[in-house]
Amino acid sequence: MTETDDLSARLVALETMLRHLVTHLALRSDNPPSWVATRRMLALHEVQMRPPRSGHPQARTNLAGLKQVINGIFDPVDDVVGAYGARPGGKSSGATR
Repeated sequence: MTETDDLSARLVALETMLRHLVTHLALRSDNPPSWVATRRMLALHEVQMRPPRSGHPQARTNLAGLKQVINGIFDPVDDVVGAYGARPGGKSSGATR
């Protein structure tokens, strides 16, 4: 495995873990859709305020890509939260794991 392949695999694992953690925390909140929207907004705001490699000529492209990744992490969470929110009581027995 090359170093690039190793880094790519680690990033995929971290992204998956983050998605599961965000989903878990959202489902435990009083208002899951609002919780997810707030976390997405905070992440996007942080990226906007502290862009990566701001002096680099590709900084604008990197910033757009990073925003796309953040939205990609939160989009599946929105789907899961929406599915749980449609159920009576907002939670299922699987949400408490």
